[in-house]
Amino acid sequence: MLLARAFQFGEAAQGDLRQVLAAPQASIMKALVEGFMSHQPVAYALFGVGAMITIALEMLGQPSLIFALGMYLPLELNTPALVGGALAHFLDKKSEAVGGDDGRSIRERGVIIASGLMAGGALAACWGGVAALPVYKEELIKLPFYDSLSISETVSAAMFVALCVYMWIRSVKKTEA
Repeated sequence: MLLARAFQFGEAAQGDLRQVLAAPQASIMKALVEGFMSHQPVAYALFGVGAMITIALEMLGQPSLIFALGMYLPLELNTPALVGGALAHFLDKKSEAVGGDDGRSIRERGVIIASGLMAGGALAACWGGVAALPVYKEELIKLPFYDSLSISETVSAAMFVALCVYMWIRSVKKTEA
C-alpha cells in the first residue's frame, strides 16, 4: 500500500507527478488484456511465433523461460541477472573441477549467498514505500555524491563488482572442519 501511494507503476498517468517504477510483467499483462478486451485485431501470429521459439528452445534443451524474460525485461533488470548467471556458471565449473563434498559445498554456498542477496534486494525495495510517509524527507537519505551522476554511477558499479567478488570468494572458500 505504501509503494502504491509513493510511486506509479508501469506508465505515467497524465498529471501525476509521482516517480514511475518499471513494472514489465504488469505492463505486458495490461497490453494483452487491452488487446483482447478492446475488440481490436490481435496479432495471433506473434503468439504462434513465441510458441514455436519456446518449442524449439525446449527441444534444444535450453530453458525457454530465461529466453522469454530476456525478451521483455528492460536491460537494467537483465544485466544483473546475466552477470549472476555467468557467476553461477563459473562457480558450477569450479565446483565440478573440485568435485566431491567440497565441490557440492561450493555450489551450495553460492546458492545461499545469491538467495540472501535476492531477499535483501527485495526487502530494500520495500523500503521505497517509506517515501509515502509524512515524516519522509529525501535530504535525510541523500549521500554526498547523490547529485553527481558520474560519481553515483561509478560508486554503484564498484559496489556491484564488490558484491560479485564477495560472492565468488565466499563460495570457493574452504569451510573450517
